[in-house]
Amino acid sequence: MPALLASRANTVAAENLAGVLAAESPLALVGAGLSVPAGMPSWSALLDEMEAQLPPLNEEYLKALRDEDDLLWRAEEYRRLIPEEAYQSMLRRRFGANVSMTPSNPAVALVKLPFRHFMTTNYDDVLLTAHDIAKRERPRVLNWSREDDVRSFIFGLRTRIPTRFLLHLHGHHSEPRSMVLTDNDYIDRYVRSFDTARKLFAILSTERVVFVGFSLSDPDLMALLREVNATMRSEDARHFAIVGLDRPASEILERNRLRKRYGVEPVFYDNTDRSHRGLLEVLRFLGERAAANPDAPALAAAVPQNIQVLERFNPDDPQKGLWGGVSKANGREVTATVRELEPDWFEATIVVKGQTPLLEGDVAFYLPWTIVPPVRYATAHNGVAAITVESYGAYTVGVEADGGNTQLELDLADIEGAPMVFRLN
Repeated sequence: MPALLASRANTVAAENLAGVLAAESPLALVGAGLSVPAGMPSWSALLDEMEAQLPPLNEEYLKALRDEDDLLWRAEEYRRLIPEEAYQSMLRRRFGANVSMTPSNPAVALVKLPFRHFMTTNYDDVLLTAHDIAKRERPRVLNWSREDDVRSFIFGLRTRIPTRFLLHLHGHHSEPRSMVLTDNDYIDRYVRSFDTARKLFAILSTERVVFVGFSLSDPDLMALLREVNATMRSEDARHFAIVGLDRPASEILERNRLRKRYGVEPVFYDNTDRSHRGLLEVLRFLGERAAANPDAPALAAAVPQNIQVLERFNPDDPQKGLWGGVSKANGREVTATVRELEPDWFEATIVVKGQTPLLEGDVAFYLPWTIVPPVRYATAHNGVAAITVESYGAYTVGVEADGGNTQLELDLADIEGAPMVFRLN
């Protein structure tokens, strides 16, 4: 396969990604590299189109804007100068335009892969059109700016609902006010709203994500990836990225940087001609490898069948009912004690014990996404694994032990002797 860099490390990374696609149906995070081939503007082209909407300006100031290296700030200035109605109309028209693509478009090859759900920083309908061309059922479109949509997406991750989601992280053209495009938009989404960072942290720390058509240069998302990697302290990269490499000689350096700083294992394709033609070949290669795996789920569905879906969710206690509802199983038991650290702030010590047979290895503790990090691990010693968690109130914790063969669940609101304020919150 000429497009795939032929180094031993890259070949192993590609085969590992194909195995993950077949066995796990991970999430895909899609960037502009999948939309530009379908006729959507690149970042620089969009700025040029925004410039065309400007009122008459002093030539010296206009030249300074064109020469501005901080593209987010350049977009911020353009938005300030363009009348709001004209700005929203331009975005709605530009990204809501009919998408023209052929079956050989990389987006079509992408949606054929067994991804469970898609997330995207794009504003357009390229992935919807790709589903149509690939003769796949259209995913349900969600917008991060709507709380109910975010809740549906996060709950769907754990319950594996039989519907593909397409979550627009930076908004959709149908709601121009939801689109994250300028410097102030990014500040509102990632800085002023701690809620966004907290929930994305939960997704990136609990799910395996494959980045496609993404430059891995978005400062806010990359900062979150770095924080997740540092918090989880894993020696192994959890996520994957399909990335064009302009200078193959830099592969070792770039692989080490992405793995160690961000926990991302890159699958490189040769992009010395800057055309990104190799992306389609890599996607087709992964599709062939994943389909050939006897454990692969059906590519058309990308979701396991005959699954049980909870009819009701509790947004205030998202782990409730997801781990079997029992605190004892297979000779293991999860218990907890709670103490007040200061008024309305508590520390819970959550303990898993197992002596027959002896509990060994790592135990995973699943907490609400409002607690960072929401997934924690403890290694059992003498049959006991424990963590401490600080919070303002009670919640349900899910536990996985014995390599996933044992699942336990404990609602801390039911702990006798815990402070009443903790149990009620």
